[in-house]
Amino acid sequence: MQTGDDRSILISTMPAEGRDRRAALAVVGISLVLFACAVPFAAVPLAPMPAFVASYQSALAINDIVTAILLFSQFAVLRSRALLLLASGYLFTAAAAVIHALTFPGLFAPTGLLGAGPQTTVWLYMIWHGGFPLLALGYALLRDTDGGARIRTSTGRAILGSIIAVAVAISVLTWIVTARHDALPTLLSGGRYTPVMIGVVSSVWLLSLAALLTLWLRRPHSVLDVWLMVVLCAWLFDIALSAIVNETRFDLGFYAGRIYGLCAATVVLAVLLIDNVSLQAQMARLLGTLRREAASERDRHTERERLFSVVVESSNDAIITRTLDDTIVTWNPAAERLFGYSATEAIGNRVDFIVPPDRHAEAQEILGRIASGEAIEHRETLRLHKDGHEVHVALSGFPIRSLAGEVVGASMIARDLSESKRAQ
Repeated sequence: MQTGDDRSILISTMPAEGRDRRAALAVVGISLVLFACAVPFAAVPLAPMPAFVASYQSALAINDIVTAILLFSQFAVLRSRALLLLASGYLFTAAAAVIHALTFPGLFAPTGLLGAGPQTTVWLYMIWHGGFPLLALGYALLRDTDGGARIRTSTGRAILGSIIAVAVAISVLTWIVTARHDALPTLLSGGRYTPVMIGVVSSVWLLSLAALLTLWLRRPHSVLDVWLMVVLCAWLFDIALSAIVNETRFDLGFYAGRIYGLCAATVVLAVLLIDNVSLQAQMARLLGTLRREAASERDRHTERERLFSVVVESSNDAIITRTLDDTIVTWNPAAERLFGYSATEAIGNRVDFIVPPDRHAEAQEILGRIASGEAIEHRETLRLHKDGHEVHVALSGFPIRSLAGEVVGASMIARDLSESKRAQ
């Protein structure tokens, strides 16, 4: 679940835990029980409901488009070829579902739109249900613990290329099953499946099984891998009920298989949405923690500044801070007493007004050494009082550094030596 390892916050690379596997097994187990209950009745004829097909295809297309968008967004972070392939698979199923609905007889036109023939929708179903497991198989082969091989070009260009490739593939396949309809083998005759249909659908079913087994063998699994295996299981149940154990359109298997298909389309979408909500919750908690830490740090900084101010203000030594261009920034009360100038008079001016003319070179030499990072300890010298008399002082100077470590100023401490000089 990119930090040094922020990829692990995404379900496509987050290692699956025991609870993820248990939840996935529970879903597959329930699906298997329902499948076993439906199989004996799969051939029971039911009333034709074209509106069911329209609703199912619409929901399926929307689910798959949203899932593709979410997977593309994770690809934009990880740049994983495997994830790009899987996102393309969901985009392909969305497009195939739309074309299948448009050509389905009796839905928008008696024989379907786009010049559809009697075999168009059944062939589209096979293409649709064979295309997704084929791309899922590619995902399983390309994936790795960190998402697999990376795309080196722009992610936007890769996503656009993927969308164009899916659009071209769907367009070509649609043209084949409509304009070249008569050249295709017959899969549906008199409303019932032909022997050729059994061979084709069995191949499609085995392709889904191959994708499932390959993904299962490619360990360790991410959270996305675990739920994609659930999708492929539901895909197997969908194909079996809709095109193997049933006998014709609008029987119980026909409807039940499509319900499985819709559930399969919802699984990964639900997991991705839950993951997004979880990430938003984590981000909200992190921002709250950062705000509290920032407020606490401000309070600590304010307290340190207050304590420092108290120390500086109460010191018996003159404490002066200067910029590297020699401008005075702070001037404590001891400096006022030692040199006779108030803080208002001193701050903002160059320090030259307290340096005797013959000591200017010395003052610049001290500032230069501090600017280079050197500390000055107890250097006896002379400075000027406001009334003009010279004051004997011991100077200490230390560099003031920025957060980046650069010297940005100098802190000077001047101790009055007048009494000790008079006593000598």
